[in-house]
Amino acid sequence: MIFKRALPLILAWLLTAILCACSAQPPATESNEQPKVTVVVTRDFGKELILEKEVELEPGTNAMAALQAVADVETEYGGGFVQAINGISSEYEGGSQRDWFYYINGIALNLGAKVYILQDGDVEHWDFRHWSYLQFVPAIIGDFPQPFLSGVNRKLKPTAVVYARPFLKEAQGLAEKLGEWGVAEVIIASDEQLSEETKKQSNLIIIAGLENGLISELNKVHKKLGFFAYIEQDKIIVLDGGGNPSGEFYNTGYGLIQATQNPWHPEGVGSGESVVFMITGTDTEGVKSAAKALINNSDRLRYAFAVLVSNTEITKIP
Repeated sequence: MIFKRALPLILAWLLTAILCACSAQPPATESNEQPKVTVVVTRDFGKELILEKEVELEPGTNAMAALQAVADVETEYGGGFVQAINGISSEYEGGSQRDWFYYINGIALNLGAKVYILQDGDVEHWDFRHWSYLQFVPAIIGDFPQPFLSGVNRKLKPTAVVYARPFLKEAQGLAEKLGEWGVAEVIIASDEQLSEETKKQSNLIIIAGLENGLISELNKVHKKLGFFAYIEQDKIIVLDGGGNPSGEFYNTGYGLIQATQNPWHPEGVGSGESVVFMITGTDTEGVKSAAKALINNSDRLRYAFAVLVSNTEITKIP
C-alpha cells in the first residue's frame, strides 16, 4: 500500500493543516454566486453536536471566516490555530490532550482553515477530541454523502462501489441511492473486476468481509489509516479515543463502517485527493447490516467518525 505522505503528516498535521495558513490552494474560479455551506461543530468524535448552520457566504470566503461567522472563536499563532469554539478550549494538562480538528466534506486537509476557500455545498466540520492515540484521522463518515457529492478543493473524483460476490444487491442499492443524492459519476465493480486505475483514481466504497483482499489490506494497517476499530479472529475490536480496547468484543452479526483517505492513490494517505469507505463485518449478516445502514439510515450516521452496526442498532465509535 502507498503511505508515502502519511508519516510526516501524522507528526506535523496540526501545524500544517490547522495551525498555519501557509499552504497554497488552486486559484478559485470566478463566480458571482454566493456559495451556501454548512458549518458543523461537534465534540468527542462527533458524539455531541454543538452547532450546525447553513450559511450563505461571499465568494472567496475561507473556512476560518465561515466558522467565525457562526461561532465565538479564539485563535492563536497568528490566527491560524483554533484555540476555542464557544468556550470549549484546547486542553494539555493532567494527561489530557484535546484540540480542535477540521474536515471539509469529511476529508482532513493539509490546508490551513485560513487558506481553504469554501465552495458551494461544502460541509465544514470541526470536532473537539482527544489526539494522544491518533493526531491524524484522514477521513470520517459523518458528512456523507460527502465527499462523493462535491469532492474537495475543487476536485471531484468518480465513485466506485466495489463489492465481494455476496453483496451485489447491496452495491446496486447503494449506487442507486448515490444517484438519487446527486452523485454524478458512479460505477459498480466486483472486487475481481476492479482495475488498478480505478482503485488509484476513484473514491471507493468497498462492501466485503474480512476475507476480501482489499478489506484485509486495510484492516492490517488500521492505525496508519486512522481507524478506531479493526477485526481480529471474527471479532470487531473497538478502541476508545486514547487507543485502548473498549473491553467489549463484537462478533456474530456485527458490521462496521469507517473511512480513510485512499491509500492506493499515487500521492497516498494525506494528499486529500480521495477517500475509501470500508463497509465490512464479522460475517455476511454483519456486512449486509452495515450496507443497509448507509443506504437506508444515513441520517443516523451524521457527524460520526465511524459506526458499529447490528441489525438496526447503530453505535458511533470511538
